[in-house]
Amino acid sequence: MPTTDLLKAFGLSRNPFTDRTAEKTEFDPLSLYVASDLRGFKPSETTYIFFGRRGSGKTTIRLQLEEGYRRYNDAAVASGRSRGVFMVDLCKPGHMTACLSTFQQTIGASIDNWDSSFSEYWRTADLVDCILSYAATELVSSASAPDARGKEMLDTLRADPRVSRQFLLLAHLYSRTDTVQLQSLRAALLKPKLSAAQVTVGAVTVGAGAAVSVITGCALAARDERVASAVGEHVEYVAEVLADALPPLRSHPKLCALGLGTLAVAGTWYYLRWQRRVARERARSVQANVRVVKPQPVEVVAQLLSSSFSLQDPVDTVRQLCIGISAHQKLELLASLVRLLGYEALAVFGDCFDEVTLLDPVRFPAAIKAFAKEICRNDVLNFGRLHFFFPDSRLALDLNTDRTLKEARFDRHFVRDLTWSRHQLEELAERRFRAAQEALVLESSAPGDGIANDATTFADLFKKVRGEDFSSYIAKLSTPRELLIMMTEMFSRIEAHPEGGLTAQDMEIAVTKALEQSV
Repeated sequence: MPTTDLLKAFGLSRNPFTDRTAEKTEFDPLSLYVASDLRGFKPSETTYIFFGRRGSGKTTIRLQLEEGYRRYNDAAVASGRSRGVFMVDLCKPGHMTACLSTFQQTIGASIDNWDSSFSEYWRTADLVDCILSYAATELVSSASAPDARGKEMLDTLRADPRVSRQFLLLAHLYSRTDTVQLQSLRAALLKPKLSAAQVTVGAVTVGAGAAVSVITGCALAARDERVASAVGEHVEYVAEVLADALPPLRSHPKLCALGLGTLAVAGTWYYLRWQRRVARERARSVQANVRVVKPQPVEVVAQLLSSSFSLQDPVDTVRQLCIGISAHQKLELLASLVRLLGYEALAVFGDCFDEVTLLDPVRFPAAIKAFAKEICRNDVLNFGRLHFFFPDSRLALDLNTDRTLKEARFDRHFVRDLTWSRHQLEELAERRFRAAQEALVLESSAPGDGIANDATTFADLFKKVRGEDFSSYIAKLSTPRELLIMMTEMFSRIEAHPEGGLTAQDMEIAVTKALEQSV
């Protein structure tokens, strides 16, 4: 009786076709199909943009690129050259959802009008703010860590007041952290101010010194009749002039003195209040440009700006020096900051945008198109080390218009539309099959474990299927995910009917189910 144990019959360590997503599978290079221009990937200044349907292999390529960066960073740290490349991972679960939810609240949109509101208000600067938010959160977490790395970062920031100012403002505008962490950073990086007790002691000391000086001067003047006479004449003259100009000084001297004192106090109070109002308005203006992160209390940001900038410095000056105004300038300032903190460069990875609730292409088709369009601008892509993966083709995302092509300048960057031929899909299936067989050989260490010397090849699965039928059925598939679904269904049919083998009808049914399940 034929066995239903397919793994034993085919010499496999596991079913090589059960994976559906790259994140939930083992990263096995032997089972991957790698295009020639991506083999031997090494981090560089190149910008990579990939377009493809769901299941076309975008995430697999991203994981390969990230693995290349990790190897590069490990080598850089081991050699002591640097800390490698600072990686911004927009694919981190929850990050883009939090940014877009805050953006939705900021513009006052609802789910019903989100598609049109997003298309109207979303800008490239908002995307860059999402990048800044991730970077600021990670840098604040590293600087606040009670380890050698955190201490080293704080020492580096203290050594340069300009960098310290930039880091603090970036943290307060963009980081997603608690107020205690930000308060500890301010205490560690800002110069300590005088306490109320110290201010009081200083004022008393200065006042006492002034009083002693006046008394000493009067005593010395009184000993010299000529000096005392001259001073007395001047005092009497000034008093007469004021009395003639202001008659109430003669009739009500105490009341006038009280009024002048009150006026001085009121003027001082108004000036201090004006300073606070101007500082708060400047803080609000600085925060108003950030629409993807919930703002910190205005008083906190106002105090931070007052301690770092003069009250005469306008909002544009603050942003230009520390945060940036244009999208490219924001990225440049962030890159300069991470370089000062010991990294070589800044790299950005963006993937799985269609899994973000507010960018779901089924519910919000216009939103994902507007999102992709704002990324595909040459002033952003030209920054370099950007790696973006979009969940559909350029044509489906409306990125093939003349205007978009001129703005994006795709000819200057690495752009790939992920399409699969039947030959590539067949090779991918065979690679996975062989990798599972080789894994079993490596795992087995004792004889008699059931591994046949004449192991079944991938082609043996389709002995009863004519070549032209096999090619025509494979040609109906367009993504690796559809291939995996088809092969899973075929393995199930072999397991259910081990005596027969695969037929053309079995393959047709498997392909149909694969196309039905794939979206």
